[in-house]
Amino acid sequence: MKPLGVFLGVMFGLALLGAITAGGYVALKFGLDLFGTMEPQVATMTAIASVVALLCASIIAGGFNWTGRKEAEVQVRADKSNLYERVSLIWGEKLSHRTKAMDQATEDELLKLERLLTLRGTPRVIKAYVALQALEKKAGLQSPEIPSQVAKVLLEMRKDLGQDVLSLNESDLVNVLSVEVLQDRPASIPQVGRPQVSLSQGA
Repeated sequence: MKPLGVFLGVMFGLALLGAITAGGYVALKFGLDLFGTMEPQVATMTAIASVVALLCASIIAGGFNWTGRKEAEVQVRADKSNLYERVSLIWGEKLSHRTKAMDQATEDELLKLERLLTLRGTPRVIKAYVALQALEKKAGLQSPEIPSQVAKVLLEMRKDLGQDVLSLNESDLVNVLSVEVLQDRPASIPQVGRPQVSLSQGA
């Protein structure tokens, strides 16, 4: 739901509540005068009907507000998911071409996404990403620790989106992230700790 729709929904709910309040006051004043001229049994039934009508109106107004909040939450979650996806795709490209500089357009896009991350990311996601930035600045993109830190960022993103991480660990994501990286590295650079993996071997 667009922000304008949420705003209109909230304004409608507030207007409805205001109308209910004003109507309740008028009804109460009118009821006091009216009930004085009614038989006791009729007055009791009228009072009950009035209370039920007011409760129904309040429930309807609350339903509008709840729907607006839920739709806003869904939109925020969708925006966050899209942000995380775009960040992860760019970092996948960076890891796949460690020895090559990324084009300026991609770097500019990543910078914009990082700014959005400060608004939409959870504290744990932001801290993991800051650690990644610090590691890249200190050790360079070709540092063997980079894929591991990227995996930590991805794990925090998955947690934030409610994805299962109980059966997934950092090394699993490192193996996925490192496939293309190992293929792009020069043959003169020794591979330490894990043999090269190729997706085509299992085909």
